[in-house]
Amino acid sequence: MSSEAFTFRRRGEVAALVCRPLEAAGFRHGFSTRLGGVSPLPSDALNLGYFAGDAPENVTENRRRFLSVLGESRDRLHTLRQLHEAAVHTLDDVAPTETEPRAGDAWVGRDPARWAAVYTADCQAVLLGCPRTGAFAAVHAGWRGTLARVVEQTVARLEAEFGVRPEDLIAALGPAASAAHYEVGEEVVEAFHAAFPMEAAAWLQRPLGARKFHLDIPQANARQLARAGVRPERVYASGWCTMARVDLFFSYRRERGRGAVGRLIAAIGRPERSDPSRAVASPLGD
Repeated sequence: MSSEAFTFRRRGEVAALVCRPLEAAGFRHGFSTRLGGVSPLPSDALNLGYFAGDAPENVTENRRRFLSVLGESRDRLHTLRQLHEAAVHTLDDVAPTETEPRAGDAWVGRDPARWAAVYTADCQAVLLGCPRTGAFAAVHAGWRGTLARVVEQTVARLEAEFGVRPEDLIAALGPAASAAHYEVGEEVVEAFHAAFPMEAAAWLQRPLGARKFHLDIPQANARQLARAGVRPERVYASGWCTMARVDLFFSYRRERGRGAVGRLIAAIGRPERSDPSRAVASPLGD
């Protein structure tokens, strides 16, 4: 898992994180930041969630800005009413008449007219792409979804519906709460040890002086991808911690109690044209 595989793309003040190998494989995608928006959270925030206590017109403008960084001129994002469980939906089956988001935590699809998207604000977002079949997926994995093996179930759905071979997949893990900051209660510790008796000890650690165990959500999901057959060298983790860098990302755990907390989006799709425009890559300090 290499954070060096990621770069920031910028257009003005707006920045999005992109995984180079996933992009090179032909998948348009991005993990948003909080930079360069119009939402008062507290100011100039790129909130992309309509449910986060923000004005709808602000979110619409923020989505336009986010997508413009990725070279997209229209909003093809399909989001979910996320349950922190393991329900996986097929994007290609969504009818034009559907107006309410489906309830679940992962999309699989192949239709280039649609983008799969999930919200995060500390949970792990995982984007998957198969260069051989053109199928892709977006997964939301908090501790409950990780416990329910949502990424493993998503890989299984890609196999069943699109003939994906897990070893062909490229996986990108976006910014999330890191093991250095992500505290969990004893009931979570017990649940992980029961579900993953051979692996939970590596994912759960109690730092010196800490009152609670800390959960390594990125490592747990990377390991589950490997269990599902994804080659470890094709799994890329951004290494960015949402709780440590609230200047760049929204963090529900850091910001709750201070008012509305914005939402990040992780989105993936395929180009509808052969020569998509590209935003200029620009590094940001860590």
